[in-house]
Amino acid sequence: MPRLACWIAVGALLGALAATGCGAGPTSISVRLTGGQPASLAPGQEVSFVITVTDTGVAGTSGLTVTADLPADFRYLDTGSVGGTAVRTSPVEAQGNSQQPTWGVWELSGHGDTVVIPFDARAGGNPGTYETTASASGATTGTTQSNALPLKLTPAPLLSATVAVSPSQATPGQDVTYEVGVFNSGTGPANGVSVTVSLPPVFVYDGGVQISGDSGRSNGTDPVEGTEIPYFDGFEVPPQSPSGPGKLIIKFEAQVLSYAGAEGTYPCGVQVLGDAGVEVVELPDSAPVVVSR
Repeated sequence: MPRLACWIAVGALLGALAATGCGAGPTSISVRLTGGQPASLAPGQEVSFVITVTDTGVAGTSGLTVTADLPADFRYLDTGSVGGTAVRTSPVEAQGNSQQPTWGVWELSGHGDTVVIPFDARAGGNPGTYETTASASGATTGTTQSNALPLKLTPAPLLSATVAVSPSQATPGQDVTYEVGVFNSGTGPANGVSVTVSLPPVFVYDGGVQISGDSGRSNGTDPVEGTEIPYFDGFEVPPQSPSGPGKLIIKFEAQVLSYAGAEGTYPCGVQVLGDAGVEVVELPDSAPVVVSR
């Protein structure tokens, strides 16, 4: 073949390779998921992750989006400071309370370019072992999935509380009835539960306590009449069952002091502690009583 014809043929071949992308080199990414701490979680607890996407090719990747695949009852909370060396061309933020939060959109220029996404989620679900993964995809790559990160969900309580008063209007010397409800919608029992009620400054505990619900009690104490901060302890509130949350109901009487001269509206405060103070529920300025003459 003449030399000129040979160079034409080689040039045509190189042009064809460039047109198919081969001349520019391959496009590929890797995805790594880290964190998952603490690895052993209770329902309602927060857990942190970091997704790292790395360009492992040479041609760059455009239109990159990143997704975390959380266990079914886990929910995305928020994103930390996004880092890496890639250029974010069109910011897309993950939707709150999502089970599959998605972020975008980046352009990776070539080998070693990175996107780093730290984020937090809230654990939920039944006790067991779960896996979390992440994935990324771009205009010039398929979808790449990360390693699977194991998470263990342990039985744990999840307490809430309510407080009500009847009647909501009273005069000095009159008794009112407070009702405090403690509810466990978690997967494990709440042990060592205590209830503290901070009565208004012109009220005192007047006895008449009634305890109901499906909770047990061991070595519990009731308050002394005349105290301004009645305290009840020694309860075990069972976990959620098909019939509903575990329940503890405490009713008691409080008296508006006969020498109370100040008319006005008087709320109370309630604090519930469980599992040696790990579970804490606060109800400030609740169940107001209007005192008048």
